[in-house]
Amino acid sequence: MQFQPDKAQATIANVNQRVERHGDERERAVDIKFTLSASNTILDQFDKDLRKFLFRKPAKGEQQSLPTIGDVLTEVKFPSLEPQRLAHEFSGCEIEIAGQLDDASPIVLVDVKLKKFVAEPKEGGSVDLTFTASAGVDADELADISEAWICEDVVLTVGSGKRATQTDPEQTDLADAA
Repeated sequence: MQFQPDKAQATIANVNQRVERHGDERERAVDIKFTLSASNTILDQFDKDLRKFLFRKPAKGEQQSLPTIGDVLTEVKFPSLEPQRLAHEFSGCEIEIAGQLDDASPIVLVDVKLKKFVAEPKEGGSVDLTFTASAGVDADELADISEAWICEDVVLTVGSGKRATQTDPEQTDLADAA
């Protein structure tokens, strides 16, 4: 499975410029923290059972599923549960960050690592996702990212790059136990 939102309305919550060391070489890198709200079906991109764990069908007298949505799992199963950290990581991704109103060229970053996912289920069948995208950048890309951060609201597309891989927390646990 691969996390691949397409033209999702997102907010840049934070940008952290840093230096990555590769032996004696120092390279510019950035961590971009995104937040977005989406249908709970996006959870299926992490694990096919995650949505069923966090959401349930509405009981009699509660909000019924809307005909335009079609998803019957709209009620939060455990309302007192804190937002859930997801140990999934996706490496080698390509992300495109576009402005919502301007016609400027989108920022395209390659070989991006997506990590630190947090999912907060919401009544009605939506979920707020927060995650960090880490990538090596050049000075122009960093300047463009800073401009996008000032605007905050962006249109985000994540695609699988040429070297896309997923770290599945369950497989990692099994490998560590062996």
